[in-house]
Amino acid sequence: SRLANRRVLASLSGGKDSAAMCLYLRELGIDFEPVFCDTGWEHPLTYEYLRGPLTQHLGQITWLHSEHDMVGWIRKFGMFPTLFRHWCTHRMKVRPFQRYAKSIGSDVVQAVGIRADESSARAKLPAWQRERKYLETWRPILRWPLSEVWAIHDRHGLPRNPLYGLGLRRVGCWPCTLSSQSGLVKLAELDPATGHFAYVNAGH
Repeated sequence: SRLANRRVLASLSGGKDSAAMCLYLRELGIDFEPVFCDTGWEHPLTYEYLRGPLTQHLGQITWLHSEHDMVGWIRKFGMFPTLFRHWCTHRMKVRPFQRYAKSIGSDVVQAVGIRADESSARAKLPAWQRERKYLETWRPILRWPLSEVWAIHDRHGLPRNPLYGLGLRRVGCWPCTLSSQSGLVKLAELDPATGHFAYVNAGH
């Protein structure tokens, strides 16, 4: 009843949780539009996964872009994102999504695949949260364990993003200069040139 007559936009990243959330919405019979905010800084396998298996299972995906891609923003700011100036997500994902939601001209629901067991900060988030007058965030799988995420992939026959098979625990920017030390080590194993670049620009 809370979704009655409201447009649902599902934030899609190419990772396991957002894919699981979209499959769950499908199971619930909820009409939604999958939306991907392209940073221009994703792994080629993630782009292939979005255009291939995810499109085949979810239908057409709306691709959004900010004024610049990651390289453009780095040049504009003269710096890489840091823990203290973490501008990348806001500039390349949050803002484009909000602009798109506002352009729809009605009260939009943004479904996101955030799960509580990913971090202590996410565990404190509510299932519903008003972000803007025109936009409310909904976290449908907030209390799901990881096992349920993979179970719904298997149930629908959706392959996993190939990066998980290569040993990555998270799928996102490639490279992410905010990666943990272990993440940078894995990055270097899979892609030595990119891993060295990320390691240096992360301040190590």
